[in-house]
Amino acid sequence: MTEIGRVLRASTAGFAVGSRVNQLEAPAFGCLVIAEPIGNRESIFGLIYDMHINDDQLIQRLVMTEDPRPEIIEDQRQNRLLPLEMSILTVGYLSGGEVRQGLPPRPPLNLDPVRLCTDDEIKTFTSELNYLRLIQNNASTRIPADQLLQAHILDVFARRGNDKPWAMTAVREVIELLRGNYDMLMPTLEGLSASLPDLHL
Repeated sequence: MTEIGRVLRASTAGFAVGSRVNQLEAPAFGCLVIAEPIGNRESIFGLIYDMHINDDQLIQRLVMTEDPRPEIIEDQRQNRLLPLEMSILTVGYLSGGEVRQGLPPRPPLNLDPVRLCTDDEIKTFTSELNYLRLIQNNASTRIPADQLLQAHILDVFARRGNDKPWAMTAVREVIELLRGNYDMLMPTLEGLSASLPDLHL
């Protein structure tokens, strides 16, 4: 898979990834990614929960221009080193060839490459759903847990080849996780029901 960026900063709970703006086509909110070590350390799995694009003085000036030429806009997006920053919630790691769900013993390091997980990696990682608890446990204004659960489940459903049994299992897990949080459970189920009408949630 194509590299989507490199680690800017990290903790065991999550990390930030810097990418060029022209790499924006591949990653998306809710996608499962993996930070692969340069050296003999754990690979770290995480979910993209936020993206933002930084500015600088040149961008600020161009925004104030009445009608910037399309070629200037394209040059800014394709050729300048203005980074797209992605925030990642850690949900597991790979150690000794074994996938483990939960927080890793140590974070990735600066400049470790990060890529989207392959379909096979997604199938392997999502065969167990214990990691969904980490999303629910990190619900905040910083991490919109209901939206992240929806986006992630829909992405995995598609990447697993529209796997309805998996989706139903994931929905049951979400109901179990959020049964004490009605305000989060209902919009999550409503969003999944609207996107997956064939499941009759």
